[in-house]
Amino acid sequence: MKKAFLVLACVGLLCCFASAQTWSNTLYNQEGTASDGYTPIDASGQGPAGDTSDNYTNWKYQYGSGSWAGVYSWDTDAWLTIYDDGDGSMEIEVDIEMYCATSIADNKIYFHLGDPLNASAADKQAYMTGTLNCNNGMYVGVSFEGQNKDPSDFEEVGGAYTGRIFDAMVGSVDCGGRDISSESFDMVILMSWGSGWMVPDNYGVGAHGTIIDSLWWLVDGGTPGYYNLTWQITIEPDTHQPDGNYALDPLIVAAPVI
Repeated sequence: MKKAFLVLACVGLLCCFASAQTWSNTLYNQEGTASDGYTPIDASGQGPAGDTSDNYTNWKYQYGSGSWAGVYSWDTDAWLTIYDDGDGSMEIEVDIEMYCATSIADNKIYFHLGDPLNASAADKQAYMTGTLNCNNGMYVGVSFEGQNKDPSDFEEVGGAYTGRIFDAMVGSVDCGGRDISSESFDMVILMSWGSGWMVPDNYGVGAHGTIIDSLWWLVDGGTPGYYNLTWQITIEPDTHQPDGNYALDPLIVAAPVI
């Protein structure tokens, strides 16, 4: 009798950027333009490196000078100016860019079900960890761009997403190299930042439409800060799921609350 086996692979990569980056609308690149929030100081083009790294490094630029002299009149005239050259007023501008730093670990996940008929719940569950550090509220998501998914593939119950992706794991070939691309099974993804397992808040696009086809979790109601993140990944093959290799390759993404 043929021995049944099941091999599955899940891959998650950290990705927070669109492929084309122009850096044209950061706070630094708004300096000296109509979008500049404080026009008396113009630091445009003054970054120390003179390249895009000036947008994401810490530096200072100082300029200006002034001089004044006077004698004091012991009455309501007070200071009598002799000369007043340049600009003696102190002005300070601080641009703090919207910033997000993330990390991820154990994101290459391999399940092997050599005895699928007796696989336990633990055999079909894995955990992935990461961190989020941000100064603006953030959505963290799983993007299925390029995975041949559409909105109907994401389960909703009563108008709320459950984290279940229908037919998430799609077959490639069996042990004999035969095509099994018509075979698939579900997966459930939940996320936690220390307040229990959370289902996704919504599905769609983020980051000014640059990240698409994504399940999104609003981390801690959109409160900036540092978070330890955990994803729970549960595969749900049928008890008699056909043997073969199954895979999914989504991206872990982030989008600001805007």
